[in-house]
Amino acid sequence: MSKGAEILENISLDIWDTLDELRFGYQHSPNYTLNPNSFSNKNDTGDWVMSCCPNHPETRASFGVSKEPPYHTNCFYCGYLGTLDVVVEIAFGLDEGEGIKFLLTDYIVDEVRAPLDIEGIISDGRENTKIPCLDENELTKFNYSVTENKWVHDVAMSYLINQRGMNIHTLNTYEIKIDVKNECIVFPQRTRTGELRFLQKRKIGNNYQGAKFINEGSPIKKDILFGLHFINKLRTSENRIRRVRMVESPLDAMSNYQAGIAAVATNGKILFRNQIRELQLAGVEVVDLFFDNDDAGRDATKNATKSLVKAGFIVNHTLYPPQFNKDSKVDSNDLLKLGWLDKLETKPVSLLGYKL
Repeated sequence: MSKGAEILENISLDIWDTLDELRFGYQHSPNYTLNPNSFSNKNDTGDWVMSCCPNHPETRASFGVSKEPPYHTNCFYCGYLGTLDVVVEIAFGLDEGEGIKFLLTDYIVDEVRAPLDIEGIISDGRENTKIPCLDENELTKFNYSVTENKWVHDVAMSYLINQRGMNIHTLNTYEIKIDVKNECIVFPQRTRTGELRFLQKRKIGNNYQGAKFINEGSPIKKDILFGLHFINKLRTSENRIRRVRMVESPLDAMSNYQAGIAAVATNGKILFRNQIRELQLAGVEVVDLFFDNDDAGRDATKNATKSLVKAGFIVNHTLYPPQFNKDSKVDSNDLLKLGWLDKLETKPVSLLGYKL
């Protein structure tokens, strides 16, 4: 048994959610073209969660992951046998032993036996008592990027202002920077209390090679909600924000802010229990869900609704204008540019006939 499998013996993973995260993360793997359907088309057989195998092209789910530690895997088509940590190494092109670190940093849910020194494992034994954060200099070093390469800087700003409709006040509020060397827009990702956990970098425009997003900093991000630190600052004041609109991306959150609506972004389509806890600690009581207007966004809304209601939140669904059908792929930023973002109707979950 591998060292990673030994560690997984002590870990409780929600395999259904873990496969969702692997599916989204796999889009940025260098092996993505080998099988774009990897980890998709899930179904639950009882003891196993089935999905498409990352070891060969297929469209029908033949790859099973056991729900019990150490999470054995078995492809009933190609015959592959292993544990989930090794599968992650294969799918994401990681070195031996890196798969367990990948799972611990991004997908860990609960410890079920003796407590593990997670940070120690990730840092190869160094004693850490706190999730590492970036020094503020890693962000402020981009303050003068316009002098380093004015052309790249201006192209990025034009994209944000002219194509995305952002104004300078919004960009300054969220500390958006331009990394001209790597031709990226920089979105600072902060903890609820304001520490700089990591930098999310998005390639400028749509004509780029490789991954669209690059993260720099600690990969432990299941407790991060973009924009929550602004709301947390007010939690003990008379201006406490009790109601927020929850969206997917930083640009969606910034668009809502620009329209006068308090918003946080999940940085993806999965809402984690650690993010829910951070909402509670920030004093939020009401959440208006507004994920993207596509099938994946609707699935995300369904799953987030269940989790938030279970945690005691009042949940509403923000409705897209009726002229946009379910395949329109409109998001908050599109509606900001149309001038409709602050005019949307919201309905309580109970009035939608929603089944939890």
